[in-house]
Amino acid sequence: MNTQPIILDTDPGVDDALAIMLALGSSELNVMGICTVSGNVPLNTGTRNAQGLLQLLDCPEIPVFAGADLPLKRDPVFATEVHGESGMGQAVLPEPSRDVKGDAVEFLVQTLSDQPGEITIIAVGPLTNLALVEQRQPGTLQKAKQVIVMGGAIAETGNSTPVAEFNFYADPHAAHTVVHSGAALLIVPLDATRQVKLSETDIENQIAPMKTVASQFVVDAVQNVFALYRQLGREPIVYLHDPLAVGAAIAPELLRAETLYIDIETTGDLTLGQVVTDRRGLPSPYRLGTPVDCAMHVNTEAFLSLFLKRIF
Repeated sequence: MNTQPIILDTDPGVDDALAIMLALGSSELNVMGICTVSGNVPLNTGTRNAQGLLQLLDCPEIPVFAGADLPLKRDPVFATEVHGESGMGQAVLPEPSRDVKGDAVEFLVQTLSDQPGEITIIAVGPLTNLALVEQRQPGTLQKAKQVIVMGGAIAETGNSTPVAEFNFYADPHAAHTVVHSGAALLIVPLDATRQVKLSETDIENQIAPMKTVASQFVVDAVQNVFALYRQLGREPIVYLHDPLAVGAAIAPELLRAETLYIDIETTGDLTLGQVVTDRRGLPSPYRLGTPVDCAMHVNTEAFLSLFLKRIF
């Protein structure tokens, strides 16, 4: 079996950690490096989380590269109300045994240039690092075999604003750059990721009884998310937003994509970070935006089965 070399670009909060666990537990993927970016938590916190998680999972040899600590233009926003101040809920990670390897943007430019057409990038945080790659060396993202992005909301409501998903809201200008980069892009939006979730009962019945280091980490990490849902008067669940983007690289047949003409709003007071989709059915010269494959449907049961099997 051929293993697909991947680079994970991430802002390690809870579902990012689950995505990293899924990637490391899947023989189809070879994780060449983890790049970090400001997003769910500030850059230094997220970088420390990536290092600590690799230490916890006994994979300290995988290099971590620190990326952008600020969005391209807007003020930084974080999601600590969801992920906790540490980004890992109530989980405590070990001290990393290795230092940060280097600069994420430099690593991405160099690796994609050295191995054109071979590397898949899985971006599950704000797209600042990827946009900086394009600024530094235009056309570099086109050298990726595929760029899989967890971000945006097409027909679904947003999770940061009524219309915007967090990653695109946190750096809309970067999302705009990546969407227009000409890369072989697959967007995995909230429309797909809200189809895959674990309830508090799932955690208690399927994960907690395993009593392993990894299972206890997951139990502790999701507690802040559950507490937030209770506070909102909703059933405590954790959506597997970022793991689904990794799933798209492992088993692409589990997702069904539609090619949609989209663009990203970068100036609206109420619509910053919104994915605007031109559904008017006009011939292409008259449509706004650019055609991008967007995953809209998921084989939910098959993905959840794969996820639980692989991370444990």
